[in-house]
Order: sequence, then C-alpha cells, then structure tokens
Amino acid sequence: MKNKQGWRRGFGLGQIMATLLVVLPTIAFIVTFIIDYWSLMQADYKLKLIANMSSVYYISKEDITDTSDVTTALLTQASGLCPNTTTLTQTSAVDNASAGTVEVIVRYVYNGTYLTNKTLSTNMITYSYNDQNRTVVLTCQ
Repeated sequence: MKNKQGWRRGFGLGQIMATLLVVLPTIAFIVTFIIDYWSLMQADYKLKLIANMSSVYYISKEDITDTSDVTTALLTQASGLCPNTTTLTQTSAVDNASAGTVEVIVRYVYNGTYLTNKTLSTNMITYSYNDQNRTVVLTCQ
C-alpha cells in the first residue's frame, strides 16, 4: 500500500523558517507603518483645529495690525493642540491682496518611524467681520 498522505506530514523546518523569516517581519512592518500613518493623520487633524481656532480669533478682531496680544491669548490656548508637545509660534503676519479676508496657515514638520520630514500644512481662508485683510503663518515647532 502506498501512503497517500506523504506530502501532509505536518510542518517541516522549511515552513517554520518561512513563517519566521518572511511572514512575521512583514506583519510587524505593516503594523508599525499603520501606527505611524495614524500618528501623521492625528497631527494633521490637530493642525486643522489650530487653524479653525486661529481664524475665529483673527476674524473677530477689529485691528489685526496690533498682534501683541496674540502671543498671550491665542498662542497659549492653541499650543496645547500642537502635536508631540511642540509650541505654537507666529512666524509671520502680513497684509494680503484680498480685501476682507483673513488667511491662516499652520505648519508642522512630522518625523515618524517611516514617514520622516513630512511637512504638514493647512490653510484656512475666511471673511473678516471687520474688513481686515491679513495672512498669518503659525508654526508648531
């Protein structure tokens, strides 16, 4: 009598080595990459929250040219939203060409495990209540 189950004698050394050397590192890479991508998306979400909070602040001000109180009011509140415990700074605030609009740009450089030196930026343009025209650049550093 012939043994018809000759090829199904269980796991051999080849199958065990293939599992250890190929499948497990692939699964570990995929899980690590997904976690890194999720962290990147969380940072982008926080930048959008900062842009929203900042635009509400700027469109309600009557005089945008005086930004001395920005550092105390807005930056201290919005710094808690910056990713990876970075602090929010106002890089520039200049007049733009569009009358009656306030443009807020928030930037952050993400450094993860696989996704490194990715510059995230969000841009929000809103109409000003007081016909201000301003472009403000905020950076989480």
